[in-house]
Amino acid sequence: MNEGDLLAVYGLLRKGEVGFARFGLANAFEHVGPCVIPGKLFDLGDYPGLVAGEGRVVGELFLVRDMSVMPQLDAYEDYDASDENGSRYLRRQVTLIEPQATAWVYLWNLGVEGCRPIASGDWLAR
Repeated sequence: MNEGDLLAVYGLLRKGEVGFARFGLANAFEHVGPCVIPGKLFDLGDYPGLVAGEGRVVGELFLVRDMSVMPQLDAYEDYDASDENGSRYLRRQVTLIEPQATAWVYLWNLGVEGCRPIASGDWLAR
């Protein structure tokens, strides 16, 4: 990942949510606008998980201006590039449904058995 890349978020890192404020993302990211991410969203309790595949997930798209925040976000999402099998999330590039762009997204890396799917695809509207 590099400065100037796009990052799509769909849960606690969206504007107004606890993760967005916690990491000062308003200063590190430039808000591009809404986006639609392919996949299916699940309610994992206090946070959502996006699983790749069919479906539409509502998110927000940001341009990364300050890369120094990314190790903090990776830790928050329990993503370890050197131990992907042990990570809860994986950071991957995904082709968005809207807008037509490629963005980094945190994808859920564990099972979703017993987790409620969020039919609307929107964590904030659950």
